[in-house]
Amino acid sequence: EQVSMLASVSSFLDSGRVDWIRVSTRPDCIDSDVCSLLQEFGVKTVELGVQSLDDMVLKNSRRSHTASDSIEAFELLREADMQVGIQLMLGLPTETTSTFLSGLREVMRMRPDFVRLYPVVVVKKSGLEELYYRGEYQPLSLNQAVALTAKSYSRLQSVGIPVVRVGLQPSDSLEEALVAGPYHPSFGELVQSRLWFKKIRKKLAVLHDNEKITISVSHRDLSAVHGLKRKNIKRLGELGFGDRFIITAD
Repeated sequence: EQVSMLASVSSFLDSGRVDWIRVSTRPDCIDSDVCSLLQEFGVKTVELGVQSLDDMVLKNSRRSHTASDSIEAFELLREADMQVGIQLMLGLPTETTSTFLSGLREVMRMRPDFVRLYPVVVVKKSGLEELYYRGEYQPLSLNQAVALTAKSYSRLQSVGIPVVRVGLQPSDSLEEALVAGPYHPSFGELVQSRLWFKKIRKKLAVLHDNEKITISVSHRDLSAVHGLKRKNIKRLGELGFGDRFIITAD
């Protein structure tokens, strides 16, 4: 089946209409033979659904792989000269901030080509829904998810690892299936807004008495800088910085 599907793209690769193929898979689906097959058919990017690098969390989440499976799959793909992306989920059953950040440090050591960060949400007709209604699982709050995602984003960026997505892609079907969890249609902007707030607060905190600054940002970032319903501006005002800065779009 894989050969059939990959072969269907060959003519597009040969004609130059498609540059390469990207696929996503579980870490335990990767071995040397699979890597050779992917190379043969023009696959250059593989995203691994690592989700966590804590074996107990993976077991409690009923994942079919271990942390070592993820590391081995990553290394096999790198040896095959593939671009490798890693998907991580924040807030899995029994995951703590400490265990998640420990796994994040391992990801930073691995240095993937990119990362996606997905806070866990509970959807209908899932095993997680059963745990949730039995009181055996509590998802992150929206504020917790934004804070942890922002911290993770910042750490990955600091070592040059791009974060290509945070939060689930909004859709009607997802919203209809949603039971609980930190879902927001503008989750990515909430994360960026938190990062901007911390940057600006840091600059304002070292101002001399009566000193004011002008903060110039791209017009594309202006909404995130202000925050949802101008939350950042209000919070900075509450901290006593309301008259110490001007934000301009450049």
